[in-house]
Amino acid sequence: MRNKARHNFELGDGFEVALCHVLRALLPERVGICRGYIVDRNGDAAGNDIIVFDATRFRAPRAPESNEEVPVEAVFARIEAKHTLYAHAKAHDSNPGQSLVKACRQVADVKRLVRAEVPLDMDAPRFGRPAGSVERRPGFPVIRNPLYGAVWALKLETGEPEQSDRARAMSLRLREIEDELVGSGRPRVLLPDAIAAGDLLVVQAVAAPGGGERRVRPFIAPDTERAIFCGVPALATAALHLRWAIEDIVLGEVPWVDWLDAQLPAAE
Repeated sequence: MRNKARHNFELGDGFEVALCHVLRALLPERVGICRGYIVDRNGDAAGNDIIVFDATRFRAPRAPESNEEVPVEAVFARIEAKHTLYAHAKAHDSNPGQSLVKACRQVADVKRLVRAEVPLDMDAPRFGRPAGSVERRPGFPVIRNPLYGAVWALKLETGEPEQSDRARAMSLRLREIEDELVGSGRPRVLLPDAIAAGDLLVVQAVAAPGGGERRVRPFIAPDTERAIFCGVPALATAALHLRWAIEDIVLGEVPWVDWLDAQLPAAE
């Protein structure tokens, strides 16, 4: 995966385009991949990076790297792609857009878009079980359609030479970002569900029953905590994490009625 993403590009859009093609080869046909913006029913938009969506609800472009405007109701995930992710307190002057702080803010902008929540007792749009008949699984969200957000980068810069120090630097920086987010009155679920950079992977986990090793989860949830793994094939592992999240998501209805109601009154 890293070899394909590295091939024949330098910086900028090349990494995003390469990832689009890699994801097209990894994900099922029902999943679409493109670049562009995610739009909600109010007309607000965010993104301008890689969008992973339900291809049965929104046409899949012939070229995965094409720019599109995808309705948020059809979106599984948004990936913020960086060539090099800077986790310093201050990003490198030559690449301020590659900072961990900015990447987290861009993910939060997408997660703040408006879409109706799918309750746990809904198996598919308009089909569900009796209210209260489904219990939330430990470490999973309280809804069926969380919008998965991730940051993927080929390289990681923290200013620390040792691997253990790099993980600690990432942990401290994320804690600062989370404290600032929560301190401003916004929920921690706006943070990325996964960060893959270099050989470091950040995901969510819960304590295993009986006090065993923590168990990884696909999303941020009320009872999850951050887990950082070093020395792993981060991008490939992040792709598996994304695949798990997609399989767990049940999307809600696209607001066709709202759009029709907005158009029909203008008819003669």
